[in-house]
Amino acid sequence: MKIKIFNKILITAVLTSFCLSCSDFLEEKSYNADYTYYNTTAGLNALVAASYQQTRWCANSETMYALEDLGTDIWMVSGDGSHRDAFGQFLSNAMAPQNGLLASFWNNNYSGIASCNLGLKMIESNTDMAPATKAVRKGELLFLRAYYYYELVVQFGDIPIVTAPLDYPKTDFVRVPQKQVWAQIISDARQAWDLLPWADVNGKVTGDYGRASKGSAGHLLAKAYMFRYCDTYTKSQSDANMNEDRGGKTTDIDSVIYFASQVCKFGPGATSQSNHALAANYSTLWGWNPKTGLTAEYMGPEVVFSINYSTTMFYNNTTATNVNGGNQLHLYYTGQLENYPLTTKLESGTSVIHGSNVGVVRDLITGRPWRRVAPTPYYYSETGLYAAKNYATGKLGKLIDSRLYKSHVWVEYCNSANRNYQWAAFSNAAGSFDPADIGMVAGTQKYNVGDTAMLLTIEDVSQRPGPGTKAEKLALARAKEKYWLVPMQSVKVPYTRAEVSGFDVCTNSFPPLAKYLDNRRAATNDQGSFRNVMRFRLAETYILLSEAYARKGDFVNAAAALNVVRNRAAWKEGELKSAHFWKYDGGSWDDRTKSTETDMEVTPAFLSSFTGDLLTDFYMDEMAHETAGEMNRFSLLVRYGADYWYNRVKATDYWVSNDFGSNGNIQKYHRFRPIPQTHIDNVNPPDPKPQNYGYF
Repeated sequence: MKIKIFNKILITAVLTSFCLSCSDFLEEKSYNADYTYYNTTAGLNALVAASYQQTRWCANSETMYALEDLGTDIWMVSGDGSHRDAFGQFLSNAMAPQNGLLASFWNNNYSGIASCNLGLKMIESNTDMAPATKAVRKGELLFLRAYYYYELVVQFGDIPIVTAPLDYPKTDFVRVPQKQVWAQIISDARQAWDLLPWADVNGKVTGDYGRASKGSAGHLLAKAYMFRYCDTYTKSQSDANMNEDRGGKTTDIDSVIYFASQVCKFGPGATSQSNHALAANYSTLWGWNPKTGLTAEYMGPEVVFSINYSTTMFYNNTTATNVNGGNQLHLYYTGQLENYPLTTKLESGTSVIHGSNVGVVRDLITGRPWRRVAPTPYYYSETGLYAAKNYATGKLGKLIDSRLYKSHVWVEYCNSANRNYQWAAFSNAAGSFDPADIGMVAGTQKYNVGDTAMLLTIEDVSQRPGPGTKAEKLALARAKEKYWLVPMQSVKVPYTRAEVSGFDVCTNSFPPLAKYLDNRRAATNDQGSFRNVMRFRLAETYILLSEAYARKGDFVNAAAALNVVRNRAAWKEGELKSAHFWKYDGGSWDDRTKSTETDMEVTPAFLSSFTGDLLTDFYMDEMAHETAGEMNRFSLLVRYGADYWYNRVKATDYWVSNDFGSNGNIQKYHRFRPIPQTHIDNVNPPDPKPQNYGYF
């Protein structure tokens, strides 16, 4: 397979190239670099491939999920993990210049930049490579350098710019205003756009899947121009120290439209040579069957930029026998459902014991639940992410938007013969139940191996009619079901860290995100998986395009662009909806296979009804519907400045502040991360402005 070829090139490049990391080039030592190998076609190809290596940092270990998802409006503190203090609660002793994750991120990206800088220098002197191939390779390096700088400037703001290779001691690094960084990103990405070809119909560039393409550059340009344009909102914050000048221009919004429309082949870009198109069904992107596992890994035309992994561990930059290399994201967005106690704790402190063994144990399908991030209550409440206000027909998203159910795993199947959950008569203040009334026999097992053992829902059972407390209604509901029921709005919302890892708490037991699950690992506890990471997707490009049109007041094109994504997100005629639809969410059995395409469409009038922050809220919700868990949330929220980010996160993620007793400490200055102390200590002479506001 071609993907294996590119992975082989990449690992060879890592082993043979001389790539300078930031920490390396800040240390005074003698250099005697021989770059002769890069004057050959093979050597230059190896160097370019090596420059992709740092993109894998986001998935190789506990890294980017913390920077981008933890502590946002839709992802919060979960049952375990070492990054919760800093990124989930913003505690001052953890979100500090000494934070090791921030230093790792800084060093990784500057290492990637150093590799790109060296490659760009060597391309100019290389006469062995064919000119057409050399132009593409140069475009790849310019795209990657822009990509690495984009990630850095979003997190840190003012940072040093390095555009030449360093093969001599240099320590006089000075942070420049972020508007210069944005100008550099856009300059690099514009050149990449001119040099790179469109990926072919199989997603390949020069025969390899995973290389940057014109679509990759166009998508990055749309994001960069939108971020820069939004300094319209960031220049006047409630704390003047957090004002941001990104160098935005009034034409930036037109540039978003130009590049996004080219990638999408929409409107003014309708005649572009882009081969990108949305997958027909949202679930196809994730290819996950909760009973059998990964059905197929999507590598189709919706992918705009992919970070590649191989089923051969050696090609994932580790040893052939190291099962913990590769993509580890499958570990982090997974709730703990294995060995779930069959117990309902009542408000009085007593517990109802329903059975002794749920019959769900850890295997390659149920996964290894490290539970580093959990969905916030905003994610699944009826007034939150999928609220009726986000749909023109006023219907709740849970009834019409398939992305809620297709993004997660809501059912677990019995995989242990030791299950012990029997039908039994039940009675409490909420009501009574006799199994005989539904044709079941008390004392018999509710299910067998292979049957549904657990079902997670978003129901709030307190809304069921009749007497009883929420816990009493939950206990009764569980007694009636033929599986163990976990309704997310009915379990405990913990406010102390001592409670977050228990069962029947929303921080620990939640529907796993399906987007990274991979049962192809050799053993259940192997950390490394082989799934590629779709870093840019065409659906995101469409939503960017729609928002740009809306910002210009062109709601006709805004609606048309968004409806391309909304149409795909709808349930199709004849497609069976999740059983939640008619059993728990209030839908009708008769409508279980009816299309929701009309319900999902937006109109120009509907979009124009949103003004100010409400329009921003709408597009932030839409991005979450489409890209939740794809490690872009912090970047999206801070695009609009510290005030917007702070107010939205504080209102939706109760862990970030102490308003509810969870001991969070979010401050507006946390919009920027602290500059790593390891960098500051190595700068000589000292940078006049070494640190971001608020940190010491």
